Amino acid sequence: MFKKKYGNNYFILIAAILFYTIALFLHNLTTKPAITVEKQDSAINLRQDFLKFVSLGNKRLIADLLWIQTLLESDLVKYNKQDLNSWMYLRFRSISELDPKFYENYLYGGMLLSIVKDDLQGAADMYERGLKLYPNDYKLNYNAGFNYYFEMGDFERGLQHLERAQDHPNSPAPLKYIINKLRFEESHDFEAAMEFLKFNLANNKDPVLEKKLRADLYALKAERDLDCLNSNGENCERVDSEGDRYLYRDGKWISQQEFQPYRIHKKAIR
Repeated sequence: MFKKKYGNNYFILIAAILFYTIALFLHNLTTKPAITVEKQDSAINLRQDFLKFVSLGNKRLIADLLWIQTLLESDLVKYNKQDLNSWMYLRFRSISELDPKFYENYLYGGMLLSIVKDDLQGAADMYERGLKLYPNDYKLNYNAGFNYYFEMGDFERGLQHLERAQDHPNSPAPLKYIINKLRFEESHDFEAAMEFLKFNLANNKDPVLEKKLRADLYALKAERDLDCLNSNGENCERVDSEGDRYLYRDGKWISQQEFQPYRIHKKAIR
């Protein structure tokens, strides 16, 4: 009765079900290529003016929600374009517009952009935004200085930020000596560097730092004096910082103690 009523439609239905079953079986047997979309291409960033408009007076709440969401969605993919368009930078910038006094957004946002994402321009912008509100903050100045000097190769700007951080109560004592080394690498002013070390030796009470300072002073003076002596310069000093005379061996002036040149090896600039 069913066949007479529906005729060929019955066989078409049976065939469709059969083909669907076969297709489903083959689909499950086939290994499909994984499709991945980077967060940079899938992240949603709304305009700051729109966010302010829809916040209806709850800017800090939306800023907190964006902050949490950004940390949860954060990825490890590097962003090397340096065009202030990475998705994480855009998020952190939106948060700063909604809640300008959100300190952690500037500090940890800058660190994530610089260290994790390699978005050096984005990190610099976040640090600078934070320093407009917290100009004397030690952590912001220190991280901004590190980002400018070691990552971006902007040595002068980096040193300016590091020097702002060096006198902060929470600043580690060696920071001043590191800055002096960095300054010396740029200027090669032996006299200024040695005067700084002598001053700190006279005002230092830490025996560990004193040992380091004496080694640095020895290295600076020995390098300067031996360069002068070996190039047949005039008025060269012939004793090291410990009062020992330099030695002349095999046609070359040498020091009695071995020393490492007074340098900091900077990270290769991208």
